Amino acid sequence: MGYADYKLENFLKDDSFTQWVYQPTPENNTFWECFQEEHPEMLPIIDDARTILLSIEQEVIANYPDDRQVERIFNQVQERIQTVSFVQSRFGWPWLAAASVLLCLGLWLYKQNQMPTQYEQLIDQASATLQENNNLSTVPLLVRLPDKSTVLLKPNSRISYAKDLDRQVKREVYLSGEAFFEVTKNPDKPFFVYADELVTKVLGTSFWIKATDASKQVVVQVKTGKVSVFARNDSRANEMKANRELEGVVLTPNQQITFSRSDVRMKKSLVSAPLPVHLQRFEFKDEPVTRIFVALEQAYGIDIIYDEELLGNCLVTASLAEEPLYEKLRLLCKGIEGQYEVVDAQIVISAKGCQ
Repeated sequence: MGYADYKLENFLKDDSFTQWVYQPTPENNTFWECFQEEHPEMLPIIDDARTILLSIEQEVIANYPDDRQVERIFNQVQERIQTVSFVQSRFGWPWLAAASVLLCLGLWLYKQNQMPTQYEQLIDQASATLQENNNLSTVPLLVRLPDKSTVLLKPNSRISYAKDLDRQVKREVYLSGEAFFEVTKNPDKPFFVYADELVTKVLGTSFWIKATDASKQVVVQVKTGKVSVFARNDSRANEMKANRELEGVVLTPNQQITFSRSDVRMKKSLVSAPLPVHLQRFEFKDEPVTRIFVALEQAYGIDIIYDEELLGNCLVTASLAEEPLYEKLRLLCKGIEGQYEVVDAQIVISAKGCQ
């Protein structure tokens, strides 16, 4: 069929025509201008086809639907095509069905032009046969891995891992979204989580990873044990994965790494609400404040920096069992006329001392 015999739907499906609409070049401009001069009767159809294609492109860019929305819309369109009453347009084409087909075409263009996510790239490169768990519900999903580790997968998150994970030389899991990991300890088989730009390496511990596609940051937070975190594009990444020791940025309980995607930078800090790692009683009567700081360090696994000689004579009576860590520190510093500051992943106490 020649272009002179084309109807609206033919132009919309023609690669040469759509390329001219979306990516005009001197060559295809010359061809289509000559065609319109030779076939002026086709101008209304060509104008309508251009308008529809350009509006589809703008709509896709503006709304940027996710994969599930695309699938749902496609299903709705399929049903509509089967049930809608045909209304003839001036071109003799069923217009309502045409609208549905055009929507399909627009979504198809979106799917073709959509770049694969880092998660999709990672699982495509995996050498093992992977199994995926995708949490499409509104509540967290508990996933039990073959090595008896567990993953609490938040809604709209997914993980992939080898079906025989427990028999692999390295236990490797791929994450998109947010999840809490409790890893079965096995020093001979380190556990790796690949979440966008970051690699988290553990031997046996519990931690959160937050790596949603829409977020500007990737966050790793440790609850118990130790993990090491490094960037996938680090020049020593392969060496750090092969080493049995934890390398990179090492995190301990109540510490976190925040990776900024905009400036490709990692920042180590404390979590916003540290929790006790070891239970202790926080009842003190005429105790040196330095001894209380030691108790806090042991309970929360956090380094507290202070001048032991300067504060050795500061006695404090306090009941701090119910207060969160930062409130404990505020009350203690108030009692010694000092202040605290969180620097990187440590707490620094400054005060004048006591006579």
